Amino acid sequence: MMPFAALVALALSPSPGDDPAPVPSAAEFAALGADAVQDLVILGATRPILLRVRVRIGDLSFRAAWAEATRTLHAQLDRDGDGRLTVPEAEANGLSTLLGPAAPTPAGRARAEVDFRPKDGVISVEELAEGLRSTSGPFRLRVDGLADRRTDLLFDHLDRDKDGRLARSEMESLVGSLNRLDRDADELIDAAEVNLLGAPVVASAAMMLGRRARDPAVPPVLELAPGESPVRLARMLIKRYDTGSSRGPGQRDSKLSPEEFAIPAGAFRTADISHDGTLNAEELRGYLAQGPRDAILDVALSPDASGRAVACVRGDDGGPPPAGISVRQLAEAVVEIDVGLIRLDIHIDDGATAAEAARTAFRGRFAASDANGDGYLEEAELTGDNGQPSPLAGLFKALDRDADGKLYPGEMDDFIARQAAAARGRLTLTASDEGRALFGLLDTDCDRRLGAREVLDAFARISACDRDRDGRVTPEEVPHHIQLTLARGDLSALIAPPGGNPAAAVFPLASLVPPRPRPAAGPAWFRKMDRNRDGDVSRREFLGTRDQFDRLDRDHDGLIAPNEAEAATPAKRPGVKAPGG
Repeated sequence: MMPFAALVALALSPSPGDDPAPVPSAAEFAALGADAVQDLVILGATRPILLRVRVRIGDLSFRAAWAEATRTLHAQLDRDGDGRLTVPEAEANGLSTLLGPAAPTPAGRARAEVDFRPKDGVISVEELAEGLRSTSGPFRLRVDGLADRRTDLLFDHLDRDKDGRLARSEMESLVGSLNRLDRDADELIDAAEVNLLGAPVVASAAMMLGRRARDPAVPPVLELAPGESPVRLARMLIKRYDTGSSRGPGQRDSKLSPEEFAIPAGAFRTADISHDGTLNAEELRGYLAQGPRDAILDVALSPDASGRAVACVRGDDGGPPPAGISVRQLAEAVVEIDVGLIRLDIHIDDGATAAEAARTAFRGRFAASDANGDGYLEEAELTGDNGQPSPLAGLFKALDRDADGKLYPGEMDDFIARQAAAARGRLTLTASDEGRALFGLLDTDCDRRLGAREVLDAFARISACDRDRDGRVTPEEVPHHIQLTLARGDLSALIAPPGGNPAAAVFPLASLVPPRPRPAAGPAWFRKMDRNRDGDVSRREFLGTRDQFDRLDRDHDGLIAPNEAEAATPAKRPGVKAPGG
């Protein structure tokens, strides 16, 4: 076994600072004005949650950052640098890929959607921005069709006596019950392992390949345009929450009672102008016209997508959220919001991995097309023997920057780097309605896997659902869980299949579960031992003796946490080298 002194010597460099990055003040976000604001309506099981999102990228609002990125893209497409971007230049440099699949040919698409006013064959920055707005605009909402509703599967697994409730004895056995699901013994329980509890493997594979689980009439999240009339929203809320009336169960009356629309009681009484105990469409429109908000989510992103994303939740006045809303800051960029029996898990992705994912996809396509293995592609190679063009075929001229008729991997990397720079101001919000899902309740970092720490915390999180304090948890007590991921720099248009929908880009099955980033906390030896990257070192991962592990594991929970590792690691002395250094 490795002596502890050798473990300490693995610290090759000082550990990154653990101090949280500061979130700009509410006043700083307010100063950015409407260009930093996007209003959302999250449709929970019993009521909507009205959330205002404000995003700052560097010192700019996200819409200003997008406008700046569009100017960068315009300059990139203007290959001869004369300040005039012609339609042929734009077509040759891959603009049609960003415009989406609206028109049958790249040429027709570029001319029809970008060269607006006048039709002079030259694309201005303003025309480019207008053409990109619908498919590559500053904010896009995407409803995840792969939402995993694992409530019954996981609940039934934990409910050992099958009485439909989780008793205290069953909850006290959660760790063992969950660990039995870890079929590949990697100390992580992923979605596929849970799905194997009851779903046929074929159905699970079909889901993983991108078939929609359902197509709800009303999506779980709605975006509101600035200044939009509340009429559309009022209609959708009545459609979503009007479940029955005095006419009998299921007989809609186009009104919302307090049971159907569980907004704060005071707000409901104020909106009920007729004092009949319900809100009709007109009263609901009046309520929405006042611009009510439950909370504000403030997000700060680094200007170059290589730094840290931070987020916090504030009340409408910039102070704490109002009564009835509980907020937990699980990490700098991970926030959990509870409103009654509705739980929002919000993840902020600074976009540092978007370019790498695109590079990996492009390299795979390059390797598939380079049949003769000479390390470069000619345009003729991109038409396969079966007559089906490679996804790279339509981008050949854009990728072949030096126009020598040969495409090298470095040229693809340069192209992706330019596209990533142009995408830094672009935000995509992916909403996934997980239902009353225990899995989502336990998956605090929203990576679709349960790590050892999340398994240990399962008792506290599930037992907290026992609202009537009878010592048992029923499915009805499990919160309605909606997961929101706000990501910048979406490059899915680049890796979508030819003529396909960018939102349905085909990825290898393994990539559907996002890679877990290596934790920044803890000394270097700790991060090296954390092989599954769940933020803790287990006994299995630890390279020392059991006695050494027990001394480091100060709280004796079976895991070495980053703070425990830091406490046991002496400060690195100048001039001390690691073995072999």
